[in-house]
Amino acid sequence: MSTKRIAGSYRDPSGYVFWREGRIFRAIDGDCGQLLTELMDQGLLPKLVEQRSIVATSFVQNDALRETLQAENPDFETFLEHELLDTITYPYEWSVSMLADAGVHTLDLQMELLSSGCSLKDATPYNIQFVNGRPTFIDISSIERPKRLDIWYALGQFYQMFLFPLMLCNDCDWDLRSYFLASLGGRQIEEVARSFGWLRRLRPHLLLDLTLPLWLHRWGEKGTRSERKALEEHRPNIRAQLINLKRLRKKVIRLSARYKLKGIWAKYTQICNYQQTAEHGKKTLIKEFLQATAPDQILDLGCNTGDYARLGVDCGAQVMAVDSDHDAVELLYRDLRKNPNPITPMVVDLCNPSPGLGYMNREREPFLERVDAQCVLALALMHHLLVSGNLPLPAIRDMLFELTTRDLVLEFVPTDDNMFQRLMKFRVNLFGDMTLDACRDIFLQRFDLLKEALIPDSKRTLLFLRKVDQDGRVAL
Repeated sequence: MSTKRIAGSYRDPSGYVFWREGRIFRAIDGDCGQLLTELMDQGLLPKLVEQRSIVATSFVQNDALRETLQAENPDFETFLEHELLDTITYPYEWSVSMLADAGVHTLDLQMELLSSGCSLKDATPYNIQFVNGRPTFIDISSIERPKRLDIWYALGQFYQMFLFPLMLCNDCDWDLRSYFLASLGGRQIEEVARSFGWLRRLRPHLLLDLTLPLWLHRWGEKGTRSERKALEEHRPNIRAQLINLKRLRKKVIRLSARYKLKGIWAKYTQICNYQQTAEHGKKTLIKEFLQATAPDQILDLGCNTGDYARLGVDCGAQVMAVDSDHDAVELLYRDLRKNPNPITPMVVDLCNPSPGLGYMNREREPFLERVDAQCVLALALMHHLLVSGNLPLPAIRDMLFELTTRDLVLEFVPTDDNMFQRLMKFRVNLFGDMTLDACRDIFLQRFDLLKEALIPDSKRTLLFLRKVDQDGRVAL
């Protein structure tokens, strides 16, 4: 396989990231290579890797491999190899607490680097990925020795990419999808300030980090060249930056703690009609299937607060847990903070999944191209796609067919189920022909039925399905 350069790396002048034969490498320039070598020798980078603060990284030492990489990338002589992560997510797919923890992680890393005379030249959530429910920094080439250590050049970017969206989510009921999808690099301070209005901007919790920076921003645009030069030459003690970073850390944590849950599906376990025996029976059936088929990767669609994602982990799988309800994912992530697991939570609307964004629409890959699951769990989901998403059954079947590489566990919910009826409130009933037989017939056009089981003490049915190709061959 030839080198495949990752589109997003075109923005980094010090090098770029590329795939080669299922491995991920980073080409870096001489200055970056020298700095990272020094930090390796000092023991800082190995310590950060051991702490899982940054992604596992090593210099390419094999002479034959290095010569091959140099031949394919003639402008560079130094190469790193990174640990390959199973799942990539973006901030418009995160919950509020995920963004807050990514921000805290960025601040902690910046403070750690300052002790070695270094700094981060970027402060963006796109440099963070979640591994086993914990934030991990992935952009090693963002580390630099800046001209000045008394100020953080990326502070403005930290405000745009972390602090402002957290403020808007708490005070103005924004969501992260709205904030980031429309502006890959975050929102400008003038735009954010307009969302609060001039009177609300005088509130104490907004004064220091929104109103004052706004005034300074306007003053800076009007200031004379000599005034700006004098400001640039002022060099207070490095302690001032550390004080501000610690203050910001506390503020980000408070913003996360202040977020109030509002989503209806976050309370699903209180409103659903399952008896304990039905829930236990359903889990038993699914656990038996997962243990027998042993998938490495599971995609749990409509995961709610993650009961079945955890069941997948218990069966030895890595799980991508997806729900359109932010607060359900927020609750799942809060649990992962306390009980780390190989679960990657994501806020994604299956009827409008995350698109390709950025450079050539490939800098941030679409959600559908990042899924590689051997088994998809579609539990208590189909009626939501039918009623709320207005998707016909064949379209649901085709989408689930594309999302799994092998197996599908589908829960059929009849129209007289009270959760189905809840969705149908104030709607014309167009689903009179939605029967188990009709569902089975449509899905068996592209799947083979491995097993069918009625969930005890309920009217719902589980269908255990396996993909078949155009020639009718079952996926292995």
